Amino acid sequence: MTADRRLQLVQLVALADAGLVRVAWSAAWSCYLVTVTRPGRGVVAEHVERDRARALELADQALANLAAAAGLPA
Repeated sequence: MTADRRLQLVQLVALADAGLVRVAWSAAWSCYLVTVTRPGRGVVAEHVERDRARALELADQALANLAAAAGLPA
């Protein structure tokens, strides 16, 4: 795997037993990848976004959704 194909981690947030949201930059695709996973369910959502601010906004919304689904305060 060359350096051009690797993902650069931008943000990683885990909510206790609720799930994980990862934002990574792909230089090869020139975009941000937002991945949402839940324990026992694997990847439940993936988003591809070219704008960093929008990718982080999507991640924030995903965290709020995970918290709500788990009954945690947002």
